[in-house]
Amino acid sequence: MKIGGLEVGRVGLGAWQAGGGAWHVDFSELKKAYEYALDNGINFIDTAEVYGNGRSEEFVGVLVRSRPHVVVATKVAGFHWGRMLKSAERSRRRLGRVDLLQLHWPPPFYVPICKVIRDMEKAVEAGLTAEIGVSNFDLGLMEKAKTCAKKYELVSDQVVYNALHRAAEPLLEAGKRLGFVVIAWSPLAKGAAVKEAVGRDRARALDPAVKRAQTPEGRRVVATIRRIAERRGASPAAVVLAWHAAKGTYPIPGIKNTTQAREAVEATRLTLTEGEVREIDEASAPFVAGSLWPGVMRVIPGFLQKLAFTLARV
Repeated sequence: MKIGGLEVGRVGLGAWQAGGGAWHVDFSELKKAYEYALDNGINFIDTAEVYGNGRSEEFVGVLVRSRPHVVVATKVAGFHWGRMLKSAERSRRRLGRVDLLQLHWPPPFYVPICKVIRDMEKAVEAGLTAEIGVSNFDLGLMEKAKTCAKKYELVSDQVVYNALHRAAEPLLEAGKRLGFVVIAWSPLAKGAAVKEAVGRDRARALDPAVKRAQTPEGRRVVATIRRIAERRGASPAAVVLAWHAAKGTYPIPGIKNTTQAREAVEATRLTLTEGEVREIDEASAPFVAGSLWPGVMRVIPGFLQKLAFTLARV
């Protein structure tokens, strides 16, 4: 797959866990997991300045220093819409390089979208990134943002998408039409799409998809995925990630241990049949409706957003 001019595989990695904060993490095991994945066919890793207040970016920076083949993506916080270049410079110092720079979520409603996109274009001109994209933009905002870009294309929109949260499907069709890739964060619904019980990390406690997994409809999704996995002799996680590839999204699962790293690598070699994709689609049909990002965020001033994220220790 190509994200703009960046050549990537079928599965990438998300490094939210590497920030600590909302996750219980053994950093020694985490490092082994990422090293295994990046040395066995996965060549994309995504992070953000808010993950552990830069800790995730520092962790990723060490990993990619000796792995020039890995595509490095990061995200500028939505409350830093007015200091795009400064944030990008700081992220690049921590990471060593930035191949894809994204705005983490839409700015407050009083900020012109086009101003933010033009500032992202300036980051390309300044040599701070090769490509630019956004995150958590719904279809309407993405269509608007695409019209704002004058010198460089927006090559991606990173949104929540999984078998328990399929609200991003209109973006998949728009991506084909407008020329951007949908990067799927939380592609496994933080594990809830593949197993009956997940850990007690704060990030999971706040995720509605984790709660949906406990409903009769959610349990049907998990059972369907596990049934296909057993039939194929594959891990449930690999089945879900292969489903993403069939749907046309680029999944970036988080990993915390080498078992999960192996499952992500396994997914790069697994292709589902049309019938298997249809099985998962039918089981997860109740979860097509919904929203991508809390609309209330756009009415909260940037300084209050920053305070909330600082206190929440994301």
